[in-house]
Amino acid sequence: MTAAHSKNLDIFVAKQVKESVSEASPSNVFLTFGKTSAWPNESSPTQPNTSVVVINDIWKNMIGAKRIYGNNIRHAIPRIDWTYGNVYAAYDDLQDSLDLTNPSNHFYILTSEYHVFKCLSNNGGAQSTVMPNILVTTTHFQTSDGYIWKYMYSLNAEEKLRFVTTSFIPVKTLSESDNSQQWNVQQNATDGAIHVIKLTNSGNNYTENDIVVSITGDGNYANAYAVLNTTSNTVQSIVVDNLGYGYTHATVSLLSSTGSGATARAIISPPGGHGSDALTELGGSYLIFNIQIRDTENGILTTHNDYRQIALIEDPFFYGTTNTCSSLVVSQLTVLNLNGTSVEYSEDEWVYQGSSLSTATFKGYVTEWDTGNNIIKLSQTEGTPTKDLLIGSNTTAGRFVTSITNPTLQPRSGHLLYTDNLTAIQRADDQAEDYRIVLNF
Repeated sequence: MTAAHSKNLDIFVAKQVKESVSEASPSNVFLTFGKTSAWPNESSPTQPNTSVVVINDIWKNMIGAKRIYGNNIRHAIPRIDWTYGNVYAAYDDLQDSLDLTNPSNHFYILTSEYHVFKCLSNNGGAQSTVMPNILVTTTHFQTSDGYIWKYMYSLNAEEKLRFVTTSFIPVKTLSESDNSQQWNVQQNATDGAIHVIKLTNSGNNYTENDIVVSITGDGNYANAYAVLNTTSNTVQSIVVDNLGYGYTHATVSLLSSTGSGATARAIISPPGGHGSDALTELGGSYLIFNIQIRDTENGILTTHNDYRQIALIEDPFFYGTTNTCSSLVVSQLTVLNLNGTSVEYSEDEWVYQGSSLSTATFKGYVTEWDTGNNIIKLSQTEGTPTKDLLIGSNTTAGRFVTSITNPTLQPRSGHLLYTDNLTAIQRADDQAEDYRIVLNF
């Protein structure tokens, strides 16, 4: 028994994930960050994995989290910058849709002006020496190097700012007009059109251009003519001068009173026509998440330390409940108010309650020490804090706990979707960390 899945399945899954965050009763997905303690080798973070042990550590390391909304997500495709002299692949109706995932299958390009074009013909595998730049919305066009291109869409200012990376660009199909050229491209797309007829054999002995290009199939009105190479007396190319419409199959015959042997194949446009559905046509099974963590997020998040780990977590609970958290920004630190005087605690030291650190009834790692207000904020906690003496393992500071504020999220609740280990990122009051996370489905 054999089976195959379409690239559309991958795109469908990506759509479902995006929609689950955007719909009326959405999944609540959070970007979390944490781990103030150093890696064994700070220049080479530990390789992440998603074992139960690691997931538990992610929760212990967590400093805070910010919720992701639908406007934080875009479908994406690999970024392929047009480069002089490259050979680009041409769209072919015989191509398996899963080939869209092949990194070497460069059948579309991004120009320096952030326009996206699909290659319909590469002039028999020639080098591309002319960057396409004609934003025609009605049909294809040919550049002087023999390439045939179809304009698809252009990236707007927000997309360029938030969702373009060195490796990926956003892609979408419009459901209504946004006054962009892409809407015109979609409206002008022709289902079952024939934009290109590919020459498969040039034949011989064509001494006169009396060639009749016959196109038969289940569509209407497609028309083309042959161009001769008068030096070799062969067919050089077939030029389509009427795209026609409604074809799902077509046969091309070349009839001449002189030469013979030339053959050609009609290449049928995808359902809806070229440009009708850029998301599907270009294989948009990737999602780009863009999330910014801005300074303290109105006093909720600490900026007093660095961090080395991020994660995406779906539907975590509020602490001590089974109620899904829907807050925009949350702190995941255990906050203790203290009294008394002693030497100062220090950030990045262990503090504990009990007779020693190794036998502590409670311990935590100091993420922030606010000496002015006598407030200490801890991650990597183990055990339950009490209103008792809190001792610094390095400083030997000792003060009494007067009140306890638990983290916002229930540890180990929800579902881990993604994690990454980073080199240290130092937070600051006037800083925003801008994350662009790409997931492939």
